[in-house]
Amino acid sequence: MLNTEWFSIRTLTLPATAIALLAAFFVVWFVLRMQFSKQWSGVYADAIFTFIIVWKFSLIVTDFKAVLAQPLALLYFNGGTLGVYLATITVLLQLLWKRHKLQWADEGVMASVWAIILTQSIYQWFVVLLNDNSMNSEVITLTVLSILTLFILWKITALQKALIIYTAGYLIVATLQPQGLWQPAVGVSVLLLMLGLGIQRVGGKK
Repeated sequence: MLNTEWFSIRTLTLPATAIALLAAFFVVWFVLRMQFSKQWSGVYADAIFTFIIVWKFSLIVTDFKAVLAQPLALLYFNGGTLGVYLATITVLLQLLWKRHKLQWADEGVMASVWAIILTQSIYQWFVVLLNDNSMNSEVITLTVLSILTLFILWKITALQKALIIYTAGYLIVATLQPQGLWQPAVGVSVLLLMLGLGIQRVGGKK
């Protein structure tokens, strides 16, 4: 989806996609807190914190000259698409490094699958609601992802299958969106699929 709207919070102006991402993070954290033990909402919160910090400070990598010229740019800008990928990969590496400490059991694997699917779906829902893209792509995104998410989380018990089906469904939806398969969310979706499959391997739950 294309970002068409910007929102001002005091002196800070954020694109609708950033607002959608922050809102999705909060909603998913709350769902995990209600649905699973406190440990897993805490793991998700740590991942969110890491993502936001790396995403913001990745501007040092993507536009070092601008940061040198104006250090306060770190407060107002981020690393863009490359920053999103760097932040996502950092979160993946962080969870991989902590895999033995976390001791993924059945509940942890299930919580991770819920987090991966819900974060993507809820983010897409907010992006649709906050921006003004073509009606067809918005309706298709909301309808397909809503049905797909509810069906997977409540009907499919094979978690590996759930992740693969969701990612495949999202890729199909993405082809009907303005940016198609070239949008950052598609690359992130593939990385999250790899994360989910890796967690299942560590947790030993198929």
